[in-house]
Amino acid sequence: MLYGLVRTMIVLLAIMFFFHVSIRNADWMGALLVLFGSVLPFIGLGLIGAVLPLISTERGAQATQIVQGVLLLVSGVYYPVSVLPIWLRWFSYASPATYTLQASRAAILQGRSMGSVAGVSLELLLSGFILVPLGLWIFTAAERWAMHRGTLKRNG
Repeated sequence: MLYGLVRTMIVLLAIMFFFHVSIRNADWMGALLVLFGSVLPFIGLGLIGAVLPLISTERGAQATQIVQGVLLLVSGVYYPVSVLPIWLRWFSYASPATYTLQASRAAILQGRSMGSVAGVSLELLLSGFILVPLGLWIFTAAERWAMHRGTLKRNG
């Protein structure tokens, strides 16, 4: 998490320098609240993504990059979710990254107060209480399957 924070600060400084974006009115406490609220859902998604190397020892790690790319595509990183086709927009509503990005942008770029992003942070935290057990269940099932198949220790 510390690496992510340092990297984010470096990117933010570069953006401010090259694109003349002002963050003078940013509510950093609100942004931190969103960050802490989104930790659990991303752990759950990470557990689900960690299944791919168990399923395919040769290509599983690369498949996690595809999952990450799709998550970024539907979450509004590159452009607003509203321009997505309707069928793809449903995935953005299910993605915690969508809400994390919207609330983080509101706190940092628009200066929204901690109180205005607290609801989103709570919803993210609650989604983590669903995604972490789901991710553990999926990972455990995939691990049992890989042990049964004999591919669990192939890479180390």
